[in-house]
Amino acid sequence: MGNTFKRALSAVALMAGLTFTVSAQAQQELVIVTSGGAFEKALKENFFDPFEKESGVKVHSVTAAETWARVKAMSSANSVEWDIISPQAEDLNQATSGYLYNFGRSCEQVPNVAKEGVDGSCIAGGLGISRTIGAGTLVYDTQAFPNGGPKSWADFWDVKRFPGPRTLPADIPEWVLAFALEADGVPADKLFPMDLDRAFKKLDQIKPFVTVWWKSGDQSQQVFRSGEAVMGMLWSGRALGLRKEGLKLELVLNGAARDISPWAMLKDAPHKEAALAFLNFFMTRPEAHLAFVKAINYETSNKDASSLIPEAERRNLPTAPENWSHTFSVDRDWMEQNSARLHERWNAWILN
Repeated sequence: MGNTFKRALSAVALMAGLTFTVSAQAQQELVIVTSGGAFEKALKENFFDPFEKESGVKVHSVTAAETWARVKAMSSANSVEWDIISPQAEDLNQATSGYLYNFGRSCEQVPNVAKEGVDGSCIAGGLGISRTIGAGTLVYDTQAFPNGGPKSWADFWDVKRFPGPRTLPADIPEWVLAFALEADGVPADKLFPMDLDRAFKKLDQIKPFVTVWWKSGDQSQQVFRSGEAVMGMLWSGRALGLRKEGLKLELVLNGAARDISPWAMLKDAPHKEAALAFLNFFMTRPEAHLAFVKAINYETSNKDASSLIPEAERRNLPTAPENWSHTFSVDRDWMEQNSARLHERWNAWILN
């Protein structure tokens, strides 16, 4: 481990108020939960492997569905195995804060967030650090619609004009409910406070035509590869990745949900020093972020990487101004107050 990196690790640990020695750090491991597939591969190549080389810390990446259920079970059993998780930004609230490490109001315990990050990189009062920026977007197979496909969520609900099997995420109800309201004519700036009765009534109409409720990014892509669905919601980076594979997919960013995905660290993480050091490392090296963007089609939170993205590639990203202006954000304050009843009602509805 180089002296420069030793000093950096020690500084991060001191800011976090943690007891830390470099010799112990060099023997530690780090467990990071990701969504798998090409996304995990790009993280490994651009961040995990370089961090291992610089620090001597072995990074283990794992893929897990139903992350919060696993977190709660491990915490209850006093047997936490993970260090860093990849939640939705909307999940970082009072209900989950008891399971999470707080980096400080401005994420000051990870100094490079302020030095290297774009504005807003510290999320939810220090419960998360921005990792990737994209969207949850409507996607359709152009070969299934040679005369033109859906252009809005209202079209997605129109099974007569646009027939065929659909797919939606099983575990992001706040997005799906918002799409239902958009399909029912609610403007993007009026989605919150959310009219749940109206949203579920609209969802009842489309439920028989949803053949797959996907639970992971890999599964969402496989649904389109196999032809199990001809339209549905995908994370934008996953959709653009399928286009690179040769699938004839069109993204409809009109009415898409902004997806600012953070890193979060568990309060009882077994390798806190290594986790903080990795997060500080992640925020640096814009060239690595550019390579990552090109591999997985999401922008990141490194402030210098954005200017390096070629304009032709930027136009395909949700973060391009002409696209971003047609997307919406989930109201985090509303979600914090209503998350429990929303998820309870959703779980009952989707299992019925």
